[in-house]
Amino acid sequence: MLQTLHFLVADDAGFIRDLVKRALRSQFTQCQIDEAVNGSKAQALLNKKRYDLVLCDWEMPEMSGLELLQWLRDREQLEGEDKTPFIMVTSRGDKDHVVKAVEAGVNDYIGKPFSNEQLLRKIFKALSVTHRDLIRAILKGRSVMAQSRSDNDSASLLTGANKPASDESAASLLTAGSPSGKLVAENAIKPPTPQNRKKLTLQVSLRSSTASWTGVVRDINLTEIAVQIAFDDTLPPVLHEQVVVDVQAPDQEGVVARVNGFVMSLALQEATQDCRRARVGVKFVDDDEDKMAVLSRLVGAFRNR
Repeated sequence: MLQTLHFLVADDAGFIRDLVKRALRSQFTQCQIDEAVNGSKAQALLNKKRYDLVLCDWEMPEMSGLELLQWLRDREQLEGEDKTPFIMVTSRGDKDHVVKAVEAGVNDYIGKPFSNEQLLRKIFKALSVTHRDLIRAILKGRSVMAQSRSDNDSASLLTGANKPASDESAASLLTAGSPSGKLVAENAIKPPTPQNRKKLTLQVSLRSSTASWTGVVRDINLTEIAVQIAFDDTLPPVLHEQVVVDVQAPDQEGVVARVNGFVMSLALQEATQDCRRARVGVKFVDDDEDKMAVLSRLVGAFRNR
């Protein structure tokens, strides 16, 4: 009989919780996943049952991930319980935060944004201590499947199946068949009007699990942002890709809004193959009051100048 694993996923962003749950279910067919929208709800669930693994955001309303971890480790020590494997999932990847998490007793740490494979590697590592045989079996199965895919790919090259996509079909992924070649959703932020072109310049950086881009904000509100980026040394982000957005005003040193989101639109700025500038629309997924307060300040500064 397969072993049922119990996971707790705590994050105020539903988009991130869904990504984590999808990764877990892709590898653990027998699992139960509970979720919490803030640290207090996660604490209440941890008081009711033990989990095989906790995946927790750092910045959450009511109780942060660090506070939850410290509370859990104190309770486990007081009651003589084994430590629950705990992975911190956060957009804060600076050294000071990593050190604090390690000192509090975290098992591992993964920064947002992350790929499915990056997250699974962390999960397998954390569970290999308490569920070694299960993780070995899963990794063995993944290895066999990877070899099977490799064999199929080799056979396809010999038989002519699965021909590489043409330049035209590759371009259609960016243009979605649109004659204008633009992927701007109907509800995306509209381009700035002549009246607001002289507004405050907000610097922005986007980070995905594989690359990062810098640019400037073209429009912004509390739910989405439109930015212009350059991608000289890398490819642009792709639709639905998970990203972390850092927004900062040049004249407001130290005021940075760091928000999680996903790419909802992409438009190259020139209709040429060698174009290296794009307008990117990002939908925010965070619901953290502190983050929204900082974001509100920057939105207000942008719109009122």
